[in-house]
Amino acid sequence: MVFFSQQLQLLYSAPSHHEHFQPFLERLIDDFSLSDAILHIQSHQVDFVELETVWIAGPTTAAIIEGIEQNLLDFNYFGQFMAQQPTEKVYGFMLDHGRLPDDYQNYRFAPIHKWFDQHEFIDIAGCIIQLEQCTVYFHAHRQTKNGVFSRADIAALNQLVPHLKQAFKLYFQLKSAVYSEYDYSILDLIHHPSILFHQHGEVLYANESAKQLLSIYQNITLSSSRLQLSSTEATNQLKTAIMKASLAQPGTSERSIIHLDSEQYPLTLLVMPVQHHRGARLSGAIVYFYDKESSPAANCESIALIFGLTSVEVNICELLLLGIHRNQIALELERSPHTIKDYIKSIYLKTGVNSQSELVSLLLSFPY
Repeated sequence: MVFFSQQLQLLYSAPSHHEHFQPFLERLIDDFSLSDAILHIQSHQVDFVELETVWIAGPTTAAIIEGIEQNLLDFNYFGQFMAQQPTEKVYGFMLDHGRLPDDYQNYRFAPIHKWFDQHEFIDIAGCIIQLEQCTVYFHAHRQTKNGVFSRADIAALNQLVPHLKQAFKLYFQLKSAVYSEYDYSILDLIHHPSILFHQHGEVLYANESAKQLLSIYQNITLSSSRLQLSSTEATNQLKTAIMKASLAQPGTSERSIIHLDSEQYPLTLLVMPVQHHRGARLSGAIVYFYDKESSPAANCESIALIFGLTSVEVNICELLLLGIHRNQIALELERSPHTIKDYIKSIYLKTGVNSQSELVSLLLSFPY
């Protein structure tokens, strides 16, 4: 194939490229008429699928993130089939397995079939690569308009597999030095505990406030390149929020709020996109952490003066920061849920926000 040498060039430049395997996947989309292409790294765990580092490209990226959010990996019987086959070989869904019938005996696969059809997918190809550090998964979808994968397509993708394995070996060798040219210490000027993430889920920089706060949580682990939350589900939820923020179009605001229960104190995470310094493309996310016992309090008094909030509205803002549901707020303040709903509408109107995530963003990022 004419493009094969260009694919290899992108593949072997990936370990030192600031976007790693993203340009390779984007080229793959064009050359193989794919609707999306996904590379993700999973640690060697038996019971859970954890998204450690993820690269996604293609026009149906939003559909893939939706599938991750719906935990459809649990119903991915093609993935289960691949896991039982020899590794380092690309398999085609329709060529090597085929779709299970939509009958009663296979009712448990209804969610993934519905998702598959909703986005006009017709086929998927994939392979598994085992490395010393982890397992690498490659998947690519095709939509109905481009037809199923042919044997020639699968054969061509198989030619790339050994090179993909070698590129990942180089990636792990160079990983510690990839971001050394950047200086992210400006996060130390932010009074809130904050961590900057690359769009693929790697920790780029954690300020001292974040390190101190997270050190008190026994079930949360922060290393130089990775944040492990209290459960695999929570970690995947954070990775998905980072991907959504990173892939948001310039000028849009993709924010997510994650609430974590904890034996120490409840923890609220606010995920917001950041703009890459070399252009308009959003390629990362900053996560603010809020904990009522250890984090600096939001400057609600100043916000109240500027936006004209009442004392009750200030109390509601503080409770919303902690991730407390409006029904619980009603019990706390001895008011009806309907009244609390009206208060929240008033807060939105006065502060000019449209959602709880925007309100939390305003409260946490307001100058202290």
